[in-house]
Amino acid sequence: MATDRTESIPPPVKPKRRFRMTWKTWLIAGLAVALVAGAGVGTWMLLQPKATGNRGAFTQTAQATLGTQTQSVSLEGTLSPSKQSNVSFTVSGTVTSVKVKAGDVVEKGQKLATIDDSSLADAVDLAEANLTSAEANLDEVEDNDGSDAAINAASAQVDSAKAALTSAKEDLADAALRSPIAGTVATVSVEVGDSVGNGSSSSSGSGGSSAGGTSSSSTNSSSSAQFVVIATSKWKLEGSVGASDLGSIKAGQTAKVTVNGNEVDAEVASVGIVATSTSDGAATFPVVINLSGTHKDLYSGTTASAVITTGSYDNVLTVPTAALSTNDGNTVVTLVDGSATSSVAVEVGRVFGDYTEITSGLSDGDTVQITFRMPSSTSTSSSEEQGGFEFGGGLGGGLGGGQPPGGGQPPAGGTGGR
Repeated sequence: MATDRTESIPPPVKPKRRFRMTWKTWLIAGLAVALVAGAGVGTWMLLQPKATGNRGAFTQTAQATLGTQTQSVSLEGTLSPSKQSNVSFTVSGTVTSVKVKAGDVVEKGQKLATIDDSSLADAVDLAEANLTSAEANLDEVEDNDGSDAAINAASAQVDSAKAALTSAKEDLADAALRSPIAGTVATVSVEVGDSVGNGSSSSSGSGGSSAGGTSSSSTNSSSSAQFVVIATSKWKLEGSVGASDLGSIKAGQTAKVTVNGNEVDAEVASVGIVATSTSDGAATFPVVINLSGTHKDLYSGTTASAVITTGSYDNVLTVPTAALSTNDGNTVVTLVDGSATSSVAVEVGRVFGDYTEITSGLSDGDTVQITFRMPSSTSTSSSEEQGGFEFGGGLGGGLGGGQPPGGGQPPAGGTGGR
């Protein structure tokens, strides 16, 4: 007998529902995190102690040092070649050739240009004929036993004819204009076909003979010269100083010129005593400084700076100017002796940059204290805005100011080798 089998089929399993965060959920979670973080920061700020008026005053020590100190004057100026020749034709004619262009390197005596010399050659022929005639006339007077007066007159004619011939030959030679110096052609202002003449050549700096004339530093300006040739190996810096520095600068003093980030040894060549006025009406005086050595990588018109050493002094006792302060009209320093400090009156002398000379009150090796203070919370000074320090003491830059002349950074201990 067949038996029916009934198989039980399990019910279907529902898949687990995965949790998905909607954008609203993300927004709520983010706001919650921000609130918690803000509350933590606020709590931390409330628990912080209030800043005092000094806001972290701190000190540094430095030693009074005996050594050699120098004084200097700084200036800025413009570089130019030490030697420059402004060359032009000294005879009249029409330009037939121009043999160089701006930027060409030339040798001394090299031909720059020429003019039509036919009339100049004719003048030489005429002068030679006149000399021959004058010499023949002198011979005839002497052969005929002429009087002394007649002989002297004939002899004078010969001398005049010789001078005229020499001049005519020089003019013929000047039909070819040549460079009086070796260097680089800076400008050319003539072309073939131009009419030239009655010009002159000039050379500034160490000079040099010009084509067809005598060189001078003021005969012709470079703006009117037909050719300007500069010697690019030797350079000078032309600047100016104020009346307060004029008395300390003299020719022959050493200097350092900084150009394109490089420092070059130099020497003061001249100091002018005739003032020129600046835009603000202050009087300035010209100073020329010659750079040492040869330099091929400089350009005329480049701005450069110079520091002129105006004095050197041995056995000078100095301390950082920031260590000085005033107390009841006296200049004082804080002397450090082990863990103890005391206020000591001193007498000061010259100022050397960030350091001041001490003429009495301290000895070599004494330790002094420098106090630096952060600006108070109510301060609106530029030092607070820029994160700088406020120096203690009332002397600062020498003897009248709140900061040392070198700026707002604490000076290093000791004077250093200056």
